[in-house]
Amino acid sequence: MVAELGMLKRLNEVTEPHHADADSDLDRYVFREDVTRTHYRTYLARLYGFIVPLEQALAHTPGLDDLIDLQARSKAAMLLYDLLALGMTLQDVAELPQCLGVPSFKGPAAALGWMYVAERPMLQAAVIRSHLEARLGREMTAASSYLSCYSGQAGQRWRELGEAMERVAQTPVLADRIATAASEGFRCLLRWRVHIERPADSV
Repeated sequence: MVAELGMLKRLNEVTEPHHADADSDLDRYVFREDVTRTHYRTYLARLYGFIVPLEQALAHTPGLDDLIDLQARSKAAMLLYDLLALGMTLQDVAELPQCLGVPSFKGPAAALGWMYVAERPMLQAAVIRSHLEARLGREMTAASSYLSCYSGQAGQRWRELGEAMERVAQTPVLADRIATAASEGFRCLLRWRVHIERPADSV
């Protein structure tokens, strides 16, 4: 199992400088004692704007779906469901800004690196859900589809991602491509955060 997770270990180390900034939305909107449905909805809306274009790019990556089950990892529809449950309309969601910095991927190596960026927060999903349920109560009954989508399976999904990376990283060049892509994904996510804070800026 150690060998299978070698690429995940490498990505954890390579991207570690980005982790605190990537997690900052959790501190800002979720892990606060006075969290409200508006805070939670804002957190999901910001995430939705990044996940939707990323999942579209992943879906069009040649050969990726042969390596890993993309449908089982789809989160955009669940985010949409939660946003609607928290009071947004379909029109509201359609008008949310989306990240234009997500590239198309020529092959699985780069795609898996970017997928790491979207999958890493799911390791905390149970903790996040517990925190919000204790504070928002019934609101979470109808608005926890995203946080529950890997319920009981987060570790398995993480291992599967690592195993897919190991199958692709058969040469140093391909291993480097995965690692570089993960760092690029984090940088894009952080530029996206700046963009939605300052709409005049460009991602």
